[in-house]
Amino acid sequence: MSGAAPAETPVVCRDGAGQLLRAGFWVSLMTFASDGQHLQGRAGRIRVGLDGRCFGAEDPKGGVYRYVSELCRALDGLLPEARFFVYVQKPLGHDPGLSDRWVWQVEPMPFWREVRGPVWLKLRVRSFVARDRPHVFWATGTLCPRLSSQTKSAVTVHDLNHKLVPETMPLGRLWSHRLFFARDVLRADAVIVNSQGTAARLKQFLGREASVVVRCGVSPQFRRADQGLVKNCLEKYGIEGPYILSVATREPRKNLGLLLETFLSMKGEALLRKHCLVLAGAQGWKERSINSAVNRGRAFGILPIGYVPDDDLPALYSGADAFIFPSVYEGFGLPVLEARACGTPVVATDIPEIREAGGEDAIYVQPTARGIAEGILAALRRKDRGCANREKLWTWEDSGRIFAEFLLRLAGAADCDARAAVRASGESPIKHAARPG
Repeated sequence: MSGAAPAETPVVCRDGAGQLLRAGFWVSLMTFASDGQHLQGRAGRIRVGLDGRCFGAEDPKGGVYRYVSELCRALDGLLPEARFFVYVQKPLGHDPGLSDRWVWQVEPMPFWREVRGPVWLKLRVRSFVARDRPHVFWATGTLCPRLSSQTKSAVTVHDLNHKLVPETMPLGRLWSHRLFFARDVLRADAVIVNSQGTAARLKQFLGREASVVVRCGVSPQFRRADQGLVKNCLEKYGIEGPYILSVATREPRKNLGLLLETFLSMKGEALLRKHCLVLAGAQGWKERSINSAVNRGRAFGILPIGYVPDDDLPALYSGADAFIFPSVYEGFGLPVLEARACGTPVVATDIPEIREAGGEDAIYVQPTARGIAEGILAALRRKDRGCANREKLWTWEDSGRIFAEFLLRLAGAADCDARAAVRASGESPIKHAARPG
């Protein structure tokens, strides 16, 4: 049922010039200077554009938003002289908390604000990028507009849902990925992935090597919370008595329907006399059957508390006797890493991507009724908490250093290509080099 996590495997990187680089995962971090000073010294002229659709909501949620926003905050500190152009389809309803070097380019025309996101990205963003002339365009949601040769494209692949679990996706997202995913990934100058598992699946399905692995990290606030904070959090959400915690958007891939069924069965067999099941997470899609099951189970210890902001999650994790994550597939599994950082015993599906998040601390199971039940009982029997060494967990700052270094290499390649194009045209290379910073 459980097992040790695999040893760290080498990260394979290709820089902007196509040179193959190999470095151990931890060696990579050491190479990129713990204080980040060498990054600052090289970042004076870099201009980065990015697909900012995940920011364009009043209250952004979800794994892609979390990944992108955390890396943006890291880049803001690591590249203090860089300039960023964020292309957003709809006005922001919140403060992203970034410096004034981030230029928010909001779609000015009402018509284009209402079309589907992939259509807007494909038909409108190219002209914005041509105007701003960034060295690199970061396609944060994988799909990417066509760009001029003077701007390098870097696409992030978060998962391969449309290949592995297409039935769990909203129809519009499924078809946009079927139409554009492979083409955009294969023609990109660089491909970023969030886990070694995603890199392996990308190679399997598309034959494309990942350029760099930029993992999800853990934020500083995710650590064991003191009892006072836990007590206040439980009172806020109306949680009484011992509980098992689930943190997941209500959508089919998270396997919440089977979790609810298994929990109620264990209650009926008197295996969980005192525990309730706390469901934290926003509404998603194809969730009608899950919502019905939640409503039927309220009288038997199922407690839905909706979306929980990051500030409350450490206390919520810390107060739980076990954290359960039975997804059928994930690109990484950030809640597993965060629960682990808070010292909560973790039960999670046994797939390579989630093992990267759970390490040697988690209990790994098959995403079946029997696997879930056995995992929960094993977690409740554990006498130790869930994380052997909190300080050694991978952080967003660690990932930010790797990503910043990679962007600098890619921007350098873009500059070389641009200068070559200028020389070929007979224009003065000095005039071209004086790009606005």
